Amino acid sequence: MTRRLDLVGPALAILGGVVFLLRGFDGELSRDLALYAYAGQRVADGVPPYVGVMNRSGPLAHLVPGAGAWTGDLVGMDDLLAIRGLFMVVSMLVVWVTYLLVRDVVGSRPAAAVAALFAAMLPPIVLYAVGGPRDKTVMMLFLTAMLLATVRGRWAVAGASLALATLTWQPVFFLGAATVAVAALLATARRGGALLRVAVAGVLTTLVFVAGFAVAGALPEALDGFVRIHLSETYQPGFGDDPEATWETTREAYGAAIYLLVAGLAALPLLAVPCLLRLARRRTTPEGRARDVALVAATAGELVGLAWSWRTFNGWADALVLVPYAALGLGGLLALVVGRLPRRAGVAVAVVACLVLLGSGVRYAVTERDTTLVRQRAEVAAVVEVLPDASMLSIEAPQPLVLAHRVNPSEHQMFRLGLEAYVDRTWPGGLDGYAEWIAETRPTIVAVGRGAHYDWLMPTLRADYVRFGTSPGWYWYVDRDTDPDVLARLERAVGS
Repeated sequence: MTRRLDLVGPALAILGGVVFLLRGFDGELSRDLALYAYAGQRVADGVPPYVGVMNRSGPLAHLVPGAGAWTGDLVGMDDLLAIRGLFMVVSMLVVWVTYLLVRDVVGSRPAAAVAALFAAMLPPIVLYAVGGPRDKTVMMLFLTAMLLATVRGRWAVAGASLALATLTWQPVFFLGAATVAVAALLATARRGGALLRVAVAGVLTTLVFVAGFAVAGALPEALDGFVRIHLSETYQPGFGDDPEATWETTREAYGAAIYLLVAGLAALPLLAVPCLLRLARRRTTPEGRARDVALVAATAGELVGLAWSWRTFNGWADALVLVPYAALGLGGLLALVVGRLPRRAGVAVAVVACLVLLGSGVRYAVTERDTTLVRQRAEVAAVVEVLPDASMLSIEAPQPLVLAHRVNPSEHQMFRLGLEAYVDRTWPGGLDGYAEWIAETRPTIVAVGRGAHYDWLMPTLRADYVRFGTSPGWYWYVDRDTDPDVLARLERAVGS
């Protein structure tokens, strides 16, 4: 009954939503965010994931934005605004579930409130809550839900949540599997039954998606995007490749909160040591044993996550997979402090910590408020006004496709981290054949992402296209045979 009537969680989620709204929905639509938004638009149009656009993330990275785009179409709302609104709700749920997780593990509502606000006020979470869509947001929700189900011994729910997290972002499987496996082995005498429920629920959840792709006739594409590209073509840098530079970019993204993240990750294994000793000596109550198991299992997941990040780390967004573990560490640490103080003093410490975290989140949301999307929308609209019926091709620049509601003539837009090798292997004639196909189909406009100056692409662009301007995140090219007056209007429509 206490759990059912605990209104602190939803209150924190709403508070997080208020901070998210302070930042606004007009943040820049970057390449990666536009990729997921475009994938969502294609899903809303009835095209299966990976068929509309080839991507290396899980199908839920397409389907959840698709739900937002479909809802936007249903109620007459702008697609991107509807998608970002949905992701704000998902982020609020992350805050709520984080509170429940930490409360159940450390047994302290004040500590859980601090941990939940720590997660809510992280700059990347605020950024993606209203500036997405990004697959990491959905992954965090399912990962945190898996941790909560594990703590409560709901093994089937834990297995299904782990599968859903993996079907959003594949590497989370290693952390989640380590966590739930250790918990099942330590928490119950019927270890085999617990592990079986986890496995059966996870497999059945995955089979639902497999069956869906099979019925849609898109299973080969799904297997390529979800599995084969990673096994055969993908190379990804790790944190250990250049620790100093990677740390600096991550620190810039997280601001001062990076030190809280590190502190939480450091605290969790330290908290687990006495838990492990108590479990080994069997000197604990049933309730205490459940908490001890949860901290030990979470530590196992965190250590696997740190090892994975050292090997494979594409950027600061990948660190979000560790946030639920850091929240547990911070919550456990604060619970020790609060538990050793008089009740009022302990609550006061937690309130002050919450106010500090809330202030940092508000400060970030207000001072780092971004309205680049306004310019992006205006420039895309201006180009479309000049050439309303123009076909458009994207090379690592899905932003104008999203904002103009255009469909790329090919499922290929991204060519980095293995996708270039995949296209070279699967497209007739390889990458040179793809460039020849562009020359033959001759789309009127080609949008090229910054930094996407590929050797196989540039000869075609130089021969058949002329660059007429630059928008935030991409270059504009138009067919070289375009009327000079039209070209002049295009040049005036966008920035230089």
